Amino acid sequence: MAEIFVNMGEIKVAAGDDVLITVGLGSCVGVALYDRENKVGGMAHVFLAASKDGRSNEQPGKFADTAIPALLEAVVRAGGRRNLLIAKIAGGANLFPKLSQASLNVGMQNVAAVKEYLAAHKLPLRGEDVGGSIGRKMILYVESGKVMVQSIGSEPKEI
Repeated sequence: MAEIFVNMGEIKVAAGDDVLITVGLGSCVGVALYDRENKVGGMAHVFLAASKDGRSNEQPGKFADTAIPALLEAVVRAGGRRNLLIAKIAGGANLFPKLSQASLNVGMQNVAAVKEYLAAHKLPLRGEDVGGSIGRKMILYVESGKVMVQSIGSEPKEI
């Protein structure tokens, strides 16, 4: 079993008994996409809602509009079947609620964008732990498809 860390703006895929982990999900959104039948999954650590031109050649995982199609492609290329894929998301916190107006809540803008692009690619969202004002860690156990989220100061919970 390998523990594979997904850093900000990255997309990584894994299979079998590997575990994908992303930490530091403040306003960022972690997106887990997996196929339980074929035991293939991927994770993106999305930093912002949209790229300027709908593409990001340098780091497609950075933006929701480029991360979702790139993650989908990577998981399918690794052996996942598109019609079996489901998504779970975590993050999108507003870490400084007293300092920002609701219209400037980057976390919820990121969540909305991720949901929009998942829907546009017909990827069903089956679990989420989003919003609030506390950062999170997200773990995808590829073999079982179980996704655990741990907020700072709390016990891990399955989504």
